[in-house]
Amino acid sequence: MSDFSLVGGIGIMGFISPMNTNDTYAVIDSLYGIDGLRNVNSIEELNSISFERRRAGMIVGVFGGESYYKLKNIEWVGDITDWEELDLTKQIYVDKEKPTGDINGTNSNFILSKIPIPNSEHIYLNGLLQDVDEDYTINNSTITFFMAPLTGMKIRCSYRTI
Repeated sequence: MSDFSLVGGIGIMGFISPMNTNDTYAVIDSLYGIDGLRNVNSIEELNSISFERRRAGMIVGVFGGESYYKLKNIEWVGDITDWEELDLTKQIYVDKEKPTGDINGTNSNFILSKIPIPNSEHIYLNGLLQDVDEDYTINNSTITFFMAPLTGMKIRCSYRTI
């Protein structure tokens, strides 16, 4: 039996703990990208994340969340050039946007004014939340419904963008 207090587990009808005892950060979080949000204390610690633990697109908070860096999809060299600094203060929340496109029973494609951060969108058809990959797909700023909305229906979208 493992001593979960040594690996940072939380007791909730058992233990939720990192994937291995070397991890000290979330492992899965769709909001923060591949393998979740990680936090380190310095740029040196950021650069020392081992190559086998790295995933292109992962986001790491540095200095207690004062800055955030996203790992580039390049051949990594082990220094700061592997990372892109993010300015999360520029994140924009778009609420109840009416996308462009004819609602006529035949048109399935509708365009948002901005490109949503992946998995941040909430698409409503006549006030009902739609499910991605069941009711619609989204590619950049284009929403494609599997069944074209009928004349008189309302589409509203809320999402985050940078």
